Amino acid sequence: MLEGAHEHRARRTVAGMSISGALSLVAVVAVLVVVSVPRFEGIARAENEADAHVTAQLLAHALGSIGGAKQVSMRELLRRPELQGNLADAELLLHGTLLRRHGYLFEITGLDPSLSLPAAPLSLLTGERGALCSILAIRAWPWSGSSGGAAYLVTAAGASLLHPNTLSFWHGLQSAGALVESLAGWQPAP
Repeated sequence: MLEGAHEHRARRTVAGMSISGALSLVAVVAVLVVVSVPRFEGIARAENEADAHVTAQLLAHALGSIGGAKQVSMRELLRRPELQGNLADAELLLHGTLLRRHGYLFEITGLDPSLSLPAAPLSLLTGERGALCSILAIRAWPWSGSSGGAAYLVTAAGASLLHPNTLSFWHGLQSAGALVESLAGWQPAP
């Protein structure tokens, strides 16, 4: 009789645990997954945002090295020597006018001098005849709501602004070419 009870107990174990022990382990793992996944997503978003800011600064620095307010495409900008090898994992979109990298989109945009005057030296705002002209900047925004939140604007002169973009005003391809008509909501980026 003792031998039969031992066989019955062996059938009720899973990998050395009782069925209730195995179910408890599954419940603990499920709770860990439910709690951890949102945290991992938050960490990934924060990493994408930090990387987007650094990438926008790299692109803006290269843009500033061209000098003046000469309009260039993103494809031309990526050929600059200072960017060689730094953005190998980036993808050009919309016929080379837009760049996608790590969940963010980047474009070259012109800013009206009335917006950018406080953030740039006068020499970068004036054209050949001394007239005020638009200055170039890099604008970065999330590819999707899950890839990031904040938007960035970095001028060729080095001014770096952040917009919390809490209402997802800028996201995806539909935001390409959107004009920055106001600096409302923009704040100096850390």
